[in-house]
Amino acid sequence: MSQTRRFPRPFDALMLLAGILFVSPCLLALLNSFKANDEVILSPLSLPAPFRLDSYRYIFTEMDIARPMGNSFLMSGAVIACLITIGPMAAYSLTRRRMATGRFLRLFFLLGLAIPFQVIMIPLVKEFMLLGIARTWGALLLHYVSWGLPLCIFIYSGFMSTIPRELEEAAAIDGCGEFTLFWRIVFPLLTPCTIAIVIFWGLWIWNDFIQAFIVMGSEGNQFVFVRLYELLQDRYVKDWSRIFAGVVTLSVPVTALYVAMQRRFVKGLTSGAFK
Repeated sequence: MSQTRRFPRPFDALMLLAGILFVSPCLLALLNSFKANDEVILSPLSLPAPFRLDSYRYIFTEMDIARPMGNSFLMSGAVIACLITIGPMAAYSLTRRRMATGRFLRLFFLLGLAIPFQVIMIPLVKEFMLLGIARTWGALLLHYVSWGLPLCIFIYSGFMSTIPRELEEAAAIDGCGEFTLFWRIVFPLLTPCTIAIVIFWGLWIWNDFIQAFIVMGSEGNQFVFVRLYELLQDRYVKDWSRIFAGVVTLSVPVTALYVAMQRRFVKGLTSGAFK
């Protein structure tokens, strides 16, 4: 009989400790969101007594957080639609067509993964000002799409290279044009990568603060985490209960999405990057 290999008990204890360390800030934020601000400051580790919903009422009424949440949802949807339309087509051209500039273009897109945002943020803002689109939704959409394309092309290219060419040749013999061949034959096979990209960039755009704040300036408060930043701008008094309530509220949608799609997310990333 073959015996199932088990990790030693110290390893299990270490993983349990790591899980507690990762979850504890979330539990702390959740508990303190139901307290008054004085109670948060005096006893942040205690249970709420009693449970208060005042901070959540403030978030949804005074701050009107629902509007920035809707704006962030629309921006995420627009960016993802662009990425899953442009990304696979670019990857298809790079992997299937024999171009003299193919190797250069692959290197060009890979270099986009190595450049940190801090290097380009000032030239980026100046460029948007020269184009006359500074602090607009179009500027932020253009930035997000250009920022996300290198990784999308990298993932799609890795997965697309595993698709047998015979499928495309058979479809071409049956009379499929290039447009129909790509969108009806090739693109459905890229579903694992597409799901991974939807989840990854959806979470990233929803949670983004610094890039939306820099690109949009004062107009950035139309998006969730830039709007939540207003609670930290008071120089002398900060209502930590409201801050925790805002963090918990904005974490619920992305956490639910990731938990529901976790297996497909990991499968899509590994399929696109390592096959």
